[in-house]
Amino acid sequence: MAQPNQVALLMGALLLLLAATAIDAHSNNAKDLLTGHSTPMHSSFAHQFFALAANHVAKTNNTGNHLMTSSSKHSYDSRDDEQDRQCDRDVERIRDAIDNMEEWALEFPDTWGRLPVGFFWGHLISMGQYEECVAASNTYGTEIRGQYCLARLNITQFYSQVKRRHEETARISYKQTDPQIFELGVCVPSTCSAKKTDALLKYVIAHFYGNDVVDLNQQMVQEKWCKYDAPIEFRAVDIFAIVFFSLIIFFLIASSIYDYVQTKNGGQKKPLYLAFSVLHNAPKIFTVKKVNSPNVIHCLNGLRCFSMMWVVFGHGYMTFYDLPHINRNKYYTWLQTPYSMLVQNGSLCVDTFFFMSGLLMCWGAFREMDRTKGKLNIPMMYFHRYIRLTPVVAVVVLYIMSLYRYSGAGPMWFKLGTQDQRCADTWWATLLYVQNYAFPYSICVSQSWYLAVDTQLYFLSPLFLIPLYKWGKKALIPIVIFGILCLGCTVATFLHNDFTLFRVQDDHVDLRQRLTYYPTHTRIPTWLIGVIFGYFLFTRNRGRQIPLAKHWVITGWVVAFATMLADLWGPFWRILPDTPDSPLVEGALFEPLSRTSWAFAIGWIVWACYNGHGGLINDFLSWGFFTGFSRLCYCMYVIHRIVQLVNAARLQTDTHFSDYDAILRWWHDFGITLTLSIFATLAFESPILGIEKAIFGRGDTKPAPKKQTPESQEHVISEPVAKKLHEEKIDEIEPPASGAEDPSKA
Repeated sequence: MAQPNQVALLMGALLLLLAATAIDAHSNNAKDLLTGHSTPMHSSFAHQFFALAANHVAKTNNTGNHLMTSSSKHSYDSRDDEQDRQCDRDVERIRDAIDNMEEWALEFPDTWGRLPVGFFWGHLISMGQYEECVAASNTYGTEIRGQYCLARLNITQFYSQVKRRHEETARISYKQTDPQIFELGVCVPSTCSAKKTDALLKYVIAHFYGNDVVDLNQQMVQEKWCKYDAPIEFRAVDIFAIVFFSLIIFFLIASSIYDYVQTKNGGQKKPLYLAFSVLHNAPKIFTVKKVNSPNVIHCLNGLRCFSMMWVVFGHGYMTFYDLPHINRNKYYTWLQTPYSMLVQNGSLCVDTFFFMSGLLMCWGAFREMDRTKGKLNIPMMYFHRYIRLTPVVAVVVLYIMSLYRYSGAGPMWFKLGTQDQRCADTWWATLLYVQNYAFPYSICVSQSWYLAVDTQLYFLSPLFLIPLYKWGKKALIPIVIFGILCLGCTVATFLHNDFTLFRVQDDHVDLRQRLTYYPTHTRIPTWLIGVIFGYFLFTRNRGRQIPLAKHWVITGWVVAFATMLADLWGPFWRILPDTPDSPLVEGALFEPLSRTSWAFAIGWIVWACYNGHGGLINDFLSWGFFTGFSRLCYCMYVIHRIVQLVNAARLQTDTHFSDYDAILRWWHDFGITLTLSIFATLAFESPILGIEKAIFGRGDTKPAPKKQTPESQEHVISEPVAKKLHEEKIDEIEPPASGAEDPSKA
């Protein structure tokens, strides 16, 4: 009986011991979870960084050894550098405060990026919490402030050990390279230099992972990719920009008040004082009057607006690709979709603008030469062109070089917010419209290459327009030959440099852009097609409608749409994974010929709509909404790219790659661009036109009357419509430029 009692007592004691152990373990686990000492936090790389770094700093300082990584030649003597000694003390204080569970210290590791999520789908950045890091500070003692750095870890050693599925060829046509850099957001004291942080980070990585995961010989932390919350120190250019924009706002208010008071009192208004009046200029933008005249090419407004939206759409995808997508590799399969061709061949919208620029240039020049008996005031023609285009461009350049740096911050700003650096040495070329040749690799306002090309063509235009006006069809032969030679030059450039059919498959995209996309001579053929079309429209078609049999009208529309579809989607099959790569000659011929054929198709649309063969298409393109919208296109073109870059660079969270997300971002960028364009038009473009008119009497004279003939009735495109046709300017995927209605006055 005693033995069973002893067994029972023993079993009871064991049960009590197990219960006590379970309760203690539960208590400790709960405590660990609440205090941050659970495995996900306490043993995390971010938390251990401060513990290991502080211990290593203390050890090296006590022994007098240099601080160095196990595989790096970078060394430190923290006794000789006060900043490094302060960094050491701050790291130790943060370590001690973390052990004491003080919130201000826990914020430092809390803001670090974590191990990658979606690494094998191309998600190669873990940004952490930028704002929490730069706002982190201690609550007692010597001040400790947080400093955010985006470290770049070379992971080629790690990825070389991964056993691949070897499905890349079947999945992807565009070259998908192995990842090389993983970007990690880290938060350290602001007293730690980039070099010091680099050494500490390498030591901790070597302790955790050894030397065969991350290449410790490469610099991980750079000064330019570190940021802490420092007081703003305005430079001279910043102060100038603030004063300038303040004065512009003052002029807008003062001029509007003057306009209102004079209107209320019935007093006479001085044109110069009305230049900045919002009350005077806004109706010119938003008021639409339907002009039922065959002398007005209404459909150009719709073409301009759709091309402008296409520009924003295409550039939006260019920026969208650079965002921190958690599924970045989806981009490579997206390239194989028909939808992607709207972006890959989106540069065709540029040719729409070049065509319209040539057409309107010829129309306006012939009007002026009719009035002046075959003469053009070329110096004034150039002067008016420059002062009309440059103010908005100059304002954007000023913003980029001054207030742009204060428009955002964060890890993506390190990567995308670099426009001000591009402008530092190249701004003058942008204002002289030579950036496409002077600095093709670092254009200040990236899309302004189009403005440069269009302006250069404007300056060259008298060489074509004057002979065409004086000699008519006889001048067409050398003009056509010159255009064909320019086409041949582009073909030869493609063949000589081995450029491929698609940009995404090219190994030298920057060189391709410099030699075949930005140069003026590569754009001359499309522009000349517009000039020739404008010549025939002005001399043979102006003021009357040419009848055409219905079956020929249908044939024309079918051929035009088929040509446009072929230019857009014709080469699609070549990018599919099972399709052999195209021969070089195919890409060399497709690039220039697609541009010219697109221009011919646009020419048919304009001609058919002008002559009453457009039907519903003409009704839609001539919609009054597009008339008002088109008046904003120039400012939208100049502004939209910087809006996209600022919006993208301000991101501090991961994104998702899909067409739907891209469209959402397009609406976002488009709305902000439209709003800013309204302001820019009222504050800069319209006032310049008002000042020009007040000084030079712009628009007061009318063309001399001319006897009408059945073959060529003398009508003139109305002044309001000519101003609607004013600027067409657009970018890498891209542009509108000024097709002013009167070259000698524009």
